[in-house]
Amino acid sequence: MKIAILGAGALGCYYGARLQESGQDVSFIVRSEYGYLKEHGLEVKSLHGDISLPHVKVYRDSAEVGPVDLVVVAWKSTANAGFAKALPPLMGPDTVVVTLQNGMGNAEEIARIIPADRIYVGLCFICAMRAEPGHVNHLEGGNIQFAPFVPSPEGSEKARQLSDLFANAGIKTRAFDAAEQIQWYKLVWNIPFNGLCLALGGISIAELYQNPENVARARRIMEEVVQAAKARGYTLPDDLVEFHLSRTESMGSFIPSSAVDYNAGRPIEYTAIWGDPLAKAHQAGASLPEWERLDRDIRKRLNMD
Repeated sequence: MKIAILGAGALGCYYGARLQESGQDVSFIVRSEYGYLKEHGLEVKSLHGDISLPHVKVYRDSAEVGPVDLVVVAWKSTANAGFAKALPPLMGPDTVVVTLQNGMGNAEEIARIIPADRIYVGLCFICAMRAEPGHVNHLEGGNIQFAPFVPSPEGSEKARQLSDLFANAGIKTRAFDAAEQIQWYKLVWNIPFNGLCLALGGISIAELYQNPENVARARRIMEEVVQAAKARGYTLPDDLVEFHLSRTESMGSFIPSSAVDYNAGRPIEYTAIWGDPLAKAHQAGASLPEWERLDRDIRKRLNMD
């Protein structure tokens, strides 16, 4: 299968490396690390087995790649203005696009460019950091949940096929029928932990856990996100909050993506992770005092008000 990876950060490099190692024809469309990857290849240090790829196909522009079978969007939602240029050259008659991006609203942006029934959402549960150019440290997780952006029997079947493709690359996967359900599943973690680490100045998970009130606050926010999902019609597992609390403590020095971007002075994925989901929750009539307080803290940190 011909696969194009849009965005070669830690996420795109990790999943692209797994797919290439499994025998797929993978092209990485990159910006800042083009020269290094072209000359030296890609190295992944992973708890699921290291990967060394001395040679990877790298391109600066999707027009150099041409039509593929699958486009995997792995760039930040802050780069979504690039869809209009990047996607059309990659699209053939049967091409599908999977967005692995955080939050909500990304599939809707893609649907401005291509037919909505060719779009799939993949939610990743992964701790991975780019240590230096061409080197990714995979610390924890890696599972992906797939669902069609437009629910249909055909979409559900394609989601299962995508799940099988990634499973054959050694990645734990599961297919669902509705994209919003899996988006809420990940937001239960992303909203509090990505948010608190950002709002508190770009700190790590270990630093967050040093203060018990931060952990208690994260719990209250998670419970509100679960209730927001329920108000939207999606019931999440009863043990999801406890599951996230226990797994997060072991992440140690890991810094969530928005805190990394804040520390580096890069744009933050505010709308996708907090803005759009909060608007959807309000539309459903959910009561969200702790989430709203976090939202105010994030907006103050980012000088948005």
